[in-house]
Amino acid sequence: MVFGMRTPGRAARWGTTTAASAMLASYLVLAGPSSPIPHEPLLPSAGTTYLCSGYASCVQAGYSDAGYGAANGSMYWRMYSGHNCTNYAAYRMIKAGMPNVRPWTGEGNASHWGIFMASITDQTPNVGAIAWWGKYSNGAGSSGHVAYVEKVVSADEIIISEDAWGGTFHWRSVTRASGRWPTGFIHFVDRAPAPPPVTPPPPPTAGVFTQTADPTVNAPLVVNTTVTATAGGWSPAPAENRWRWFADGVRIGDNTSASLPLTPDLLGKKISLRVVARQDGYTTFVSRFYELGPVVLGVVNPTTPPALTGTPALGQVLTATPGAYDHPDAAVGYQWLRNGAPIAGATAPTYQLTPDDVGMPMAVQVTAAKAQYAPNVATLTLPGLVTSPATVALSTRSAHRRAIVRVRVTAAGKLPVTGKVLIRIGSWKREVRLDDGVARVKVRTGRGTKPVRVRYLGSTVVPKAPAVTGSVRVR
Repeated sequence: MVFGMRTPGRAARWGTTTAASAMLASYLVLAGPSSPIPHEPLLPSAGTTYLCSGYASCVQAGYSDAGYGAANGSMYWRMYSGHNCTNYAAYRMIKAGMPNVRPWTGEGNASHWGIFMASITDQTPNVGAIAWWGKYSNGAGSSGHVAYVEKVVSADEIIISEDAWGGTFHWRSVTRASGRWPTGFIHFVDRAPAPPPVTPPPPPTAGVFTQTADPTVNAPLVVNTTVTATAGGWSPAPAENRWRWFADGVRIGDNTSASLPLTPDLLGKKISLRVVARQDGYTTFVSRFYELGPVVLGVVNPTTPPALTGTPALGQVLTATPGAYDHPDAAVGYQWLRNGAPIAGATAPTYQLTPDDVGMPMAVQVTAAKAQYAPNVATLTLPGLVTSPATVALSTRSAHRRAIVRVRVTAAGKLPVTGKVLIRIGSWKREVRLDDGVARVKVRTGRGTKPVRVRYLGSTVVPKAPAVTGSVRVR
């Protein structure tokens, strides 16, 4: 029997291995009365007992689906609709009075519920609570599982209702001895908000720690090595620091040291940690979770580094060469960057510079990746900014024995052009700064035809241009 959950963007299953499934089948009993059950306490079961399956069959047998069978075409808390444990659990919370807004920021997979809602998650089952299984916890799969607590038979037995991705709706009883007991219970609506605790003011000598810097870790996390974390920065420096290590959100034993051996059973699991600061006379401080990433088999290392060639000028083609790696089967990918931001669709080894790139620094990110290995990511930056050639337009006229010269400088992708132009009218010359790409002079001179010569002197983005010549007839 396979259970599952799914949220938009990710798909997963809650299942068992073949051996575990066989063992599970040896004590799971599918059961459901043929007529509505009497509302009297159910006796504790010896394991995990299915009481009914399917919306209609459960309702007919007296086990309510709370209307979900008719409403499961909608998404609740942005979970996938239909047969899905997270959508059903969200629906029950909304039916209990919560808004249809996910009460945390982040992924919706069942394995994350108790982590994101840790402040209201404990080991006490209540009617109306959400039973939560973490990743690979007590028979759950990689995405965990959630269900609704319908009845608390005893401290060691509960009755739940649940739906399952790729499965169907059930009521079942679960005992602590079955090996399928939940990781925890999330109390969204089944407890009244506790009044603010009334505590006496701290003694004058009590202090509070302030965390001034995050801990650092000697990554990557390679199996059969040991990862070591610093304590980060604290004010004041505590007398003692401790570390709490987690794998897929589940505490790893009672290890409180700065080092964690990455044993083979941790391969593929995401490691996180919290740092504790302690000292007599101070309130113990527990940091937030720091996500370190998954445990991998090794690291992809370059034997020949990738390279970037090309001229930073409009229309030119930039080329990234992949280099070579100690894992020849590593897949190499490219992402071109404009001013540090990814360029949509620019994922080929070559890139032709466009007007949008003018005046911007350009780079390419080359990634060599292999499954279960830490990728090698190199960011290669092209020296300088992308330039665009100048176009110089000259116009002349005269009025009242004055020569009037107007110069306009433009460049694709760069408006307006800045910098100066050198203007010569006969023997008169001057450097004039462009204003909105235009320079204009009016010079008193003698009558007759005067030669005019202008030259743009260039800027960081628009290089200097060849001279443009003309004439003006002064009357």
